[in-house]
Parts: sequence; structure tokens; C-alpha cells
Amino acid sequence: MSVPSPATEPDIVSVVRAFYEPFRTGDTSVYDDVLAADWVDIPLAPGQEQGPSGMAAQIGLFRRAMPDYSVVHEDLIAQGDRVAVRNTVSGTHQGAFMGIEATGRRIEMRTMDVHQVRDGQIVVTWHLEDFAGLMGQLTAPADAPTRPAWG
Repeated sequence: MSVPSPATEPDIVSVVRAFYEPFRTGDTSVYDDVLAADWVDIPLAPGQEQGPSGMAAQIGLFRRAMPDYSVVHEDLIAQGDRVAVRNTVSGTHQGAFMGIEATGRRIEMRTMDVHQVRDGQIVVTWHLEDFAGLMGQLTAPADAPTRPAWG
């Protein structure tokens, strides 16, 4: 039995950065390289299947709702085999999302993720999204002021 080789911090950060590219591009083929075949996503979105194909389907949902979806990493912190990421997600709500038809509104949402990397692939992702803040932006009156995601 072989012992997995420890990844260096820059290596695992590169792997984790690649995980977010499909949110921007829609091209999920990178998941063949950066997600382990038995990758575990915690928690799953409603209706999401576990594994890389489940994540690829989620990317499709996000990109149909917000074609200009982007993710900005506010912090990436690597320690051991884990990378913690604090993100600001933004996009223009141009398609149905979470039961709400397109509003045309620009949104910003906070997310926090922790990825565990082994042998150059992400094996587990734990994440939290501020869906309450997102829903508030999508359902607020048109003239309601908006606050920055981390403000």
C-alpha cells in the first residue's frame, strides 16, 4: 500500500483555483483533472447528485441563471492538505434561479469553502453560501439600496 504524497501549498492552491474556473467559463472539463472520481460535496444543493458530474450540472444551472457569473477570491489560505477560500460571487440575474424568474438585477453573494486535496485532486469540499442575502437581493423592491457582500 502506498502512502499519498503530500501536496505542497502552492500546488493545492492551484488545484483549488482551477475548481472555480467553470463558474466563469462554463467549461467543466477541468473537473476531470481537479476533482477525484469519488469527490464529496457537503452539503449537496437540492436535486444535486454527488460527484464531479453533479457539480458540472450545478455549474450549468448557475450559468443559465447568471451568464456573467464570476467568483473573486477574497482570501485563500492553505494549511496541510486543505485550502480555505472566502469568495465574492457576482452576476446578473438573467434566468430562473431558486424559483425566481429573471429580475435583471446584479447580485453579490458571500461564500466560504474548505477543500481537502490529495494527490493533486480535491477529495472533499465543505461550503456555505449566503443564500438568505442572495434571496434578499432578488426579492427586494427595485429601489432598495444594496450593500456590498462583505460590507
